Amino acid sequence: MWKTLLWFFLWIMTLVGWYGLVFGSNFVFGSDTRFLATLSDNIYPDIPGLSSTVIIFQSKTDISSFSVQSLCSIESKFLTQAQGLYFFQVDYANASKCSNGNIYLENAGQKYIGTMHDLIIKNSVNKLNTYLDYSSADLTTIASNLTPIIKKNSIFKNYNGVNITENYSFLKGQRTYNESLVEQDIIQKILKAREKKYISPIPGEPIPEAVNKIPNTWRPYRAQYTDGIHHGWDVYAPLYTDIVALDDGIVVRVVNNFQESDFSRVDYSKNMSDEQKLKNLDILRGNQVWLKTMKGEVIFYSHLASVPENIQEWMIVTSGTIVWKVGVSGVPESDYKDFHVHFPIMKNPYNAPKAGSYDFWDYMSWDWQTKGMSIQQTLEAQKNIFQ
Repeated sequence: MWKTLLWFFLWIMTLVGWYGLVFGSNFVFGSDTRFLATLSDNIYPDIPGLSSTVIIFQSKTDISSFSVQSLCSIESKFLTQAQGLYFFQVDYANASKCSNGNIYLENAGQKYIGTMHDLIIKNSVNKLNTYLDYSSADLTTIASNLTPIIKKNSIFKNYNGVNITENYSFLKGQRTYNESLVEQDIIQKILKAREKKYISPIPGEPIPEAVNKIPNTWRPYRAQYTDGIHHGWDVYAPLYTDIVALDDGIVVRVVNNFQESDFSRVDYSKNMSDEQKLKNLDILRGNQVWLKTMKGEVIFYSHLASVPENIQEWMIVTSGTIVWKVGVSGVPESDYKDFHVHFPIMKNPYNAPKAGSYDFWDYMSWDWQTKGMSIQQTLEAQKNIFQ
């Protein structure tokens, strides 16, 4: 018996210590105030109308002067109360970079543990990134499943929020309608964009057809430390020529400030793994920007000059936007004059369980467009890839 009591005491002390680390020392365990429900657990800080939600707490005492707090800079507002239920609004519109959805009630420096709840912080870019990893067939199914939900809740779309305690279900239906509409809109934009072919990354320059400038051509001088195969297309242009996004998409990686000393990281050892060969190739691409297109494919823009500061990871760019410039980074030959942008197009495997969770090494291990094709097959395939 005493061992059970000791274990329970240690568990309580551990729990108290954890809460103290997260919330500070002024917390209240014993309280008749507790979290009850939310209008929606989903918060989109960057989408007007979906950056806020309504939280319901139950209490035997008046908590209308309390405020909802978070580790992020959120706004809290008491709305109304009825029969021991207290309605608060929280807004994340000014906390766009917030990723912690934990909330709790606070009053006079005291944090009420029974009021803790985890909201799900989302944003339109992450949602887009996840949906880009689905096949068009899967996206069509998801959109179709959203249609009856939107139709069912469309009767609430103009509800003005009056008498929230009496018509809470109306407001909840309106929220479901708006969230479903946002998700379906993202999917429909992706599907429409997938009907289009890619443009050339250098305006006015055609996609090459010369054997040494297209995928699958042999690179014997690099066979010792890579797979010895050219993975992408080379579009030639003078140094510092503007490069454009060949599709709408998300910038998922930026590699800048390549130095000559980086070549020392290339591994020339024998019997190296395929992963090490990918690492070597990554070095030889120099300054890079990776664009995840609306098809879910990832373009490795390589050998760039310094990437402008305004180009940041997880920003959305539109097709034709000038975003990079032709450089020579990652090219080991001295006095190199054949300036070009090299860009493999990595094919998304559309593995639904991994949607939204791929990392850089995943992208590099994907097959490139036209992999394994003959030269003639590659030339035929690129007619369907590019305008």
